[in-house]
Amino acid sequence: MNILRKSYGFTLAEVLITLGIIGVVAAITIPGLITTHQKKVTVTKLQRAISILNQAYRLSYDENGEATAQEAKDMGADEYFKKYWEPYIKVARYCKNYNDCGYNRYNPYKTPSGASLAVAVNNSRAKFYTFDGFFYMIMVDSGNPDSVIINTNIYLDINGEQGPNIMGRDVFLLNRYVDDKKGGFIQPECYNYTEANIKTRCTSTNPYCCAEKIRRDGWNISKDYPWKG
Repeated sequence: MNILRKSYGFTLAEVLITLGIIGVVAAITIPGLITTHQKKVTVTKLQRAISILNQAYRLSYDENGEATAQEAKDMGADEYFKKYWEPYIKVARYCKNYNDCGYNRYNPYKTPSGASLAVAVNNSRAKFYTFDGFFYMIMVDSGNPDSVIINTNIYLDINGEQGPNIMGRDVFLLNRYVDDKKGGFIQPECYNYTEANIKTRCTSTNPYCCAEKIRRDGWNISKDYPWKG
């Protein structure tokens, strides 16, 4: 006896509709997942880079103190680095100018709004990579020949020459601080600013306190952060 069996399946139209829905959902969710992952990686690298630099500076400060403004100016970045940093941190490469540091132009950094920032070629900034791929640029003086005021800023690029080289995205501003109780230590720029000041100094046009905003938000990139993907 022949038994008739019915074959059940999806029509081509149904399959195409299902694939279309999957594609729409993926287009909506995947960019968000990628951005979330990028933010987590950024925060992890930022924390590690600050920790590495902080340990080195604490050791150096305990042995050497900090140079005065005039001493730093007279030494220049190279000599300052040799005395105050080189013995205390593992350096993969010390570089002199933007080409030597792996950048393809003098002003590789940008704010989220698009304004350009430069990597100095003079002897006012010590520039080096660590083995983690972090690029540090330690300011020694203002670069003004008539100035003797030490500049304690440190630029950190967590990706080096890889990019995107955007302030608050992969480039951050740190600072050297000295305290009677703590000694010398490294923290984000604006570490001792008020909350109101932080809000006005972590924007797309003024991103110089963004590392401190991340720290104060519990090492988290919040919804109001000027993230530039």
